[in-house]
Amino acid sequence: MHISDLGVYSSVTASAMTLGLILGGVITTALSWRWVLFINVPIGLFAVLIAPRYLAESPRRTGRFDAAGALTSMSGLVAVAFALVRTAEHGWRDPAALAALTAGIVLLVAFVLIESRTRQPIMPLRLFADRTRAGAFATLLLIPMVTMSMQFFIVQFLQQVLNYSPLQAGLAFLPMAIGMLLTAQNASRAIAKFSGKTVALTGVALLTTGVAWLVPITATTGYAAGIAGPLLLTGAGLGLVVVPFNIAIMSTVDPAESGAAAGVLQTAMLTGASLGIAVLSAVYASTIKDNSGSATQPTVHAIADGMGTAFTVSLTFAVAALLITLLVVKRTGPR
Repeated sequence: MHISDLGVYSSVTASAMTLGLILGGVITTALSWRWVLFINVPIGLFAVLIAPRYLAESPRRTGRFDAAGALTSMSGLVAVAFALVRTAEHGWRDPAALAALTAGIVLLVAFVLIESRTRQPIMPLRLFADRTRAGAFATLLLIPMVTMSMQFFIVQFLQQVLNYSPLQAGLAFLPMAIGMLLTAQNASRAIAKFSGKTVALTGVALLTTGVAWLVPITATTGYAAGIAGPLLLTGAGLGLVVVPFNIAIMSTVDPAESGAAAGVLQTAMLTGASLGIAVLSAVYASTIKDNSGSATQPTVHAIADGMGTAFTVSLTFAVAALLITLLVVKRTGPR
């Protein structure tokens, strides 16, 4: 994929995200939140029908499917996510949560051992041998932990504290999409003028600043002063991050392993989104329970306090991504 194509991809992603939030608000308001899930069915079927016409067939290679690796990785991630979600309701000492967490860790360790020994692994460990590529994978795991959980909690804040309707909550995310559109379409030119690391570092710094802005959130925080700015900065940061890290990963792998690298890239982002929401939901639930004595009927002040604590933890993820980008990812010349 050409560098300019990645910029277009990021811009389209931002537009789709905004359209999805707005349409989701319209559908929820007019019908029910369940229809938001159903609407994906015709969209998916449409994509299946048109894909063969516009997507070129990849070269076929003989090989053996890594069933053991797929099973242990999937089961391990599900177990860890289940454990984190369960702690939100039952606390950190819940036996079932601890058992699931232990099982998940054991399965993920087994997955790494399997990948180190099998002839055709689904996740070749040599993909992490390159320092910059490994740093890019780690950062693309951490960033969705920040951004997806941030979107999740902001929606809750807008509706539960500011009493926004679903449609209003969807429209409230326009600054995030605008920020991403403005930077994504210019990221390729910025990389050509400076370097991939400089652009990525700027993006992660903007994203970190946006999350830090949300940490002192309270029940009296207004949208204009406390929400729109962080959304704009986060969107701008995302637009600068996607292109250079995709290049750092995909431009340095052997063509025969490009599929595996792309798969690990997407898995890292999706895993980060799932784990981020699970971890911060557990932190949020624990905080509001401590502050109000109930996690099911909290006050608006307890809700805001819980979100402030969650954003504080989210900020640590963002700072970790910033440090990895600064210290691990190597600087390359303009491309």
